[in-house]
Amino acid sequence: MVKKFVLMAVACACVGSYTVAGAQGTLDVKPDPAKPVVEHAAPMVGMPNPIHEFSTIDEAAKYMSITPQLPKVLPVGYNIESVSTIEKDILQVVYIYQEGEDATRNQAAGKRIVYRVGTTKGDISGDHNDYRVTATEKVNGTKVTFKGGEKMVYLAGWTKDGQTHAMYFERPVTRDMAKAIIANTVAPKLHTK
Repeated sequence: MVKKFVLMAVACACVGSYTVAGAQGTLDVKPDPAKPVVEHAAPMVGMPNPIHEFSTIDEAAKYMSITPQLPKVLPVGYNIESVSTIEKDILQVVYIYQEGEDATRNQAAGKRIVYRVGTTKGDISGDHNDYRVTATEKVNGTKVTFKGGEKMVYLAGWTKDGQTHAMYFERPVTRDMAKAIIANTVAPKLHTK
């Protein structure tokens, strides 16, 4: 029974291959040199790109249908480098220390701070490194997990008002600096000049 099934499967595969291969060479029409040959691109197959780039945070927030809480305090010299979304779940803002800023106040030239906010639960940082120290503290009543060393922080994560946050520092900052950034991460309507 199994032998008969295998033989039938092989026969079907051969007939299918023959039909496809035979159909490709059945026409003996020579190409017309006056007509350009048009080749159609093969359709893309695979997963769509989950990352979408935006010019502004407002555009990304509208795309996600959220009012994200954002840091209104960062170390001196940091400005937005890029804004993107991952799926429609996470807003990512990358801040970079700009060349030409006062080097005596910030030695982080070219280093980035990656901030993510979303409405999904759990760790949204995308950072799966093992850090020597993981500590949890409250900042203005919000439980925050800090990862890095005893005094310096590479990663902070917290949940506040239904939004999950993660902040990764390419150049670590002091825990006090991270706490100041977190304490001043608010919805845009609460931003002041």
